[in-house]
Amino acid sequence: MSSLRWIDGYEDSDRLGQDGAARRVILLVEDNDDARRVYGLILRHYGYRVEETDNGRDGVELARRFCPDLVLMDIGLPGMDGWEASRLLKANEATARIPLIAFSARVDSTADIAGAKGTFDGYILKPIEPKDLVRRVNAYLELVGMRESDARDTSDMTAANAWESERYEDPDALSSV
Repeated sequence: MSSLRWIDGYEDSDRLGQDGAARRVILLVEDNDDARRVYGLILRHYGYRVEETDNGRDGVELARRFCPDLVLMDIGLPGMDGWEASRLLKANEATARIPLIAFSARVDSTADIAGAKGTFDGYILKPIEPKDLVRRVNAYLELVGMRESDARDTSDMTAANAWESERYEDPDALSSV
């Protein structure tokens, strides 16, 4: 069963909030229903438009359709995993510039993510506090804006990852999650 969650007739005007200001679109690709609902709710609460799916294949399709401002993608997805989906998105001219953020609970995969060229632009480890999730998403979006204005390049995503690395290098930080 497909879990694509778009409304036929989507238009750019759907990116506007009630006050007429532009809303950033986040694509959340997460196979755990509870996590997807919670993280989607958090992002919506902070004003983001969130599109959701539970698998990599549909994530690629939604990214092509909506061209979101940012993709949060789980690694361990059924069928097409997050690695393959990210490769497809980076290989496609229409989606190659969309920032792809690995959204994973696996601490051991952070080194793979940080060193993988041509896939993810960064990572966020789960679980994460709501305010920290929003802070990290905002940081990535800000870096993307800088990159698009040629102030920085993709390698500067490393700065946004620094907080995540510090959080898991300190054993006490895990107890606060």
